Amino acid sequence: MAQIPPEDSSDTRSPLAIAYQWAWRVIAVALEMVVPGLMGYGLDVWLGTRALFVIIGFVLGMALGVWHLTRIAAELNGAKRKAR
Repeated sequence: MAQIPPEDSSDTRSPLAIAYQWAWRVIAVALEMVVPGLMGYGLDVWLGTRALFVIIGFVLGMALGVWHLTRIAAELNGAKRKAR
């Protein structure tokens, strides 16, 4: 991902703090994509169904993850426009 150069940014945090923020964003998006499918698996085992809720869970998780990624992209796009 492109980072705003330090001279154009008003962010005074250390590079390590920025890296931690990005790492947690990536982890959050990954969990949003995977956890609903795993919950669907647990529901399938509990109800005795065959992959119905796994599929629903992963589809919903992917939709949630993509929505979150578009929000992050829009936020970055807004930050770049403000820096200009």
